[in-house]
Amino acid sequence: MQAIVLDVLLIFPDLLERSFSPREGVGLDLVMSLDSTVFLFLLVSLLYGSSSCLLGQLPRLPIVAEAAERQVM
Repeated sequence: MQAIVLDVLLIFPDLLERSFSPREGVGLDLVMSLDSTVFLFLLVSLLYGSSSCLLGQLPRLPIVAEAAERQVM
């Protein structure tokens, strides 16, 4: 479930970019910052999840796990 929540998280920057389609200025800077932030969050999540699995532990991403648990209940 955490992987599905992370996949949905990838959709939001693309939706914002297609909705507003900023070409220059502050809007473009905001979209680029959002893209970078989402990419870094996903990279850290991948590294954390992979290292936890290699150590034999169940990876539990703080924000993502809570959202996934709400979807299951």
